[in-house]
Amino acid sequence: SPAFRRGASTASPQSCGRWYCCGCGAVAAGVRMRIDQLNVALRARSSWEAMELGMALVRRQPRAAWGAWLLASAPLFVLFNALAWWHGDAFGWAWLLLWWCKPAFDRVVLYVLSRDVFGEPVTAWQALRAQRGWGVSGFWGYLGWRRFSPVRNVCLPVNLLEGADAPLRSLRRRAVLSAAAGPSMLLTLLCLGFEAVLVIGALSAIFLFVPVELLSDSWRAAWELVRQDTPAWAKFGLNGVFWLAASVIGPFHVGAGFGLYLNRRT
Repeated sequence: SPAFRRGASTASPQSCGRWYCCGCGAVAAGVRMRIDQLNVALRARSSWEAMELGMALVRRQPRAAWGAWLLASAPLFVLFNALAWWHGDAFGWAWLLLWWCKPAFDRVVLYVLSRDVFGEPVTAWQALRAQRGWGVSGFWGYLGWRRFSPVRNVCLPVNLLEGADAPLRSLRRRAVLSAAAGPSMLLTLLCLGFEAVLVIGALSAIFLFVPVELLSDSWRAAWELVRQDTPAWAKFGLNGVFWLAASVIGPFHVGAGFGLYLNRRT
């Protein structure tokens, strides 16, 4: 019968040996993830404390986390918007395609955090290069039917780090979500709210450079610009604001979800 790690809140088979916490899928990527190498203090935490732990992991590796996100997302941002500009009026589709690909950016950040937790930090380039052979079988659903899942932040580690087959992944997701579903959905809503605040703030900041006596005319001109034929450069700039806002908040969203996942493994 398979061995289970004593003390885990959600037991999982350890087919790679006594000390492995995340299963064969993580080890197959070339990283030996051992409990005795864990460099964070695992203990029972509240959901808020667990999310703060995950965000602290992101802050501990800022260059790798945000660098990996930008390296993964910037080429697609340029490609989609270049095609939209060439087409003439497809910037909405460019935004939608980039938004749809966010799970692909999440997984690169998750790779950085999972390696750092077990004492093997990687650079942004190393994380990006490792994606071809890491967690492929359990990922594609997040670019398909699971794209709208509000609990992706805590389920993605189950699929990518544990290396289980499909039936066992389903059981593991249910076990993890039994206590983390509510906090995970709240985290998603909060991150969406923070992104919206950043977008609104960035657009509003434009008017800080407008003289006070011209503000009313400027608002009127901006409304006419939006209501009528918006030029391509304005649409491109708006997509850029959305992308930057997602790039600021995205790694925190991934990290907080990873913290919830670790808390369920305590």
